[in-house]
Amino acid sequence: MRFFSKILTLFTKDFWWQIKSYQFNAIFSLFTLFVYNKIFFEKLWQIYPSLLFVSMLTLVLFLLLNAACAILFWPKTTKLLAILFTMLNTSVFYFMYVYKVAIDKVMLMNVLETDAQEVAGLLSVDMLVMFLVLAVLPSVLIYKTNIIFSTPKKLILQKIALIFGVFFISAAIIGMGYKETAQFLRNNKPIKYLLVPVNYVGAVISVSKKMLKSRPKELIKVGADASLKPYWQNNGKPNLFVLVVGETARAANFSLNGYAQKTNAPLEPFVSDLLSYQKVYSCGTSTAISLPCIFSADERKNFDKSEAEYTENLLDVVQRAGYKVWWRGNVTGCKGICSRVETQMLCDKDTCFDEILNKGLSERALTENKDMFVVLHQLGSHGPTYYKRYPKSAEQFKPNCATERLDKCSREEITNVYDNTIYYTSQNLADLIKQLQALQGKYNTFMLYVSDHGESLGENNIYLHAAPYMVAPEEQIHVPMLVWFDDEFANKFHLDRNCLKTKLKNEYSHDNLFHSFLGLMGIKTSAYKAKLDIFNQCQQK
Repeated sequence: MRFFSKILTLFTKDFWWQIKSYQFNAIFSLFTLFVYNKIFFEKLWQIYPSLLFVSMLTLVLFLLLNAACAILFWPKTTKLLAILFTMLNTSVFYFMYVYKVAIDKVMLMNVLETDAQEVAGLLSVDMLVMFLVLAVLPSVLIYKTNIIFSTPKKLILQKIALIFGVFFISAAIIGMGYKETAQFLRNNKPIKYLLVPVNYVGAVISVSKKMLKSRPKELIKVGADASLKPYWQNNGKPNLFVLVVGETARAANFSLNGYAQKTNAPLEPFVSDLLSYQKVYSCGTSTAISLPCIFSADERKNFDKSEAEYTENLLDVVQRAGYKVWWRGNVTGCKGICSRVETQMLCDKDTCFDEILNKGLSERALTENKDMFVVLHQLGSHGPTYYKRYPKSAEQFKPNCATERLDKCSREEITNVYDNTIYYTSQNLADLIKQLQALQGKYNTFMLYVSDHGESLGENNIYLHAAPYMVAPEEQIHVPMLVWFDDEFANKFHLDRNCLKTKLKNEYSHDNLFHSFLGLMGIKTSAYKAKLDIFNQCQQK
């Protein structure tokens, strides 16, 4: 009883100990630098294994963190900000440590647009344990510490002296090895995305600047002169174009591209009418960037995510030309690009399988009986809970990883569970093709499937996606693209299948999709660029 009484007395005390403010800043800086930056220092040593260089850079970082604390930490803000940073540092460190992801503005935008289901898929017992040890416990210690501040005048002078001291000492250290340091920083800029809290603070500032930019008061029109100019022979049937936007599928794991495991086996009965493009690259490494970019008239080099929501896209142009546009999504939303067309978000629970996207499609098409452009946005292979993306009937490859903690699974298990998601996607595409074939008495039917971005499955100890594009691994930007149409469609639309087959190894990207659909659908507009139309060179219009 005396033990529990002492514990109770301890927790009811206002403070457990006291410390001067400059000492607190130094301890907090050391704790932040060495507890949350394991990945940064591992990468630093891998890039530049020099004890002297690493030691000097570490000292500079400690001094700069101390100066930042001096600027931010005042009598009424110290504990609040210290606890907030501790919580954020732990959350960021967890995802960096487990999934080996870097944190930049794109990753932050991806996080901000993540829905509740995706968040739930990332939570685990291990995360709770880490949060208790590295966030809750330090926060309690901070709260129970009596931080002694000098008088206001003296405190200001101390902070000014510290900041100037840090500046001169850091400048002296860097100056002694300026050539070496400058070369390192110039050649290894992406390493800053691994430094906590610099990475996420920088990301917040970058995203905030974009959000504060003046937005156009009116919607920016694209293809305002769009009109339907049929170049094909009339056979009395309207057209049904289906664009399937995959999620997190990487080209390397498609057996149609030569991958060993038969992930595309359900599509093999249709292989004579299928075109599998070998070298297609995404606009971004996350849905937040790639999805609106797929539908944008702008090429990747000119694409601005902050303006996409206020700029018309492929859906608007196609709708203006006279097609019925219909967006069907499985949970993940459309990042604002489908707000001006008919939209269905089909899943009303935590997780739905993508087969829900195919249900009711044929019946609706028969009811409409007009030119249609349908977009099916899949949940696809979104991780880390790959095992939740397919029904048991699609589990073809074993053993597989049945947890969101990919670092707890072997490479074989991760690959197998991911391949099961691709197999299930193939099943859904095969079912869609069957429906399109059944509709051929009423429609001229066409399907294009492309993924928004790829995925890392542990290559170079990297998982998931959303790496900065400039350093993104091939696995995150090389995506599959499949095109299906039958001979009747080819004849009507003057498509030379043999010609198209000779271009399957040409390099394409999301930049081509806007113009390829406009050209194929017979939509005439000044926004169209023939040089970006994949089908243009193999058509006679």
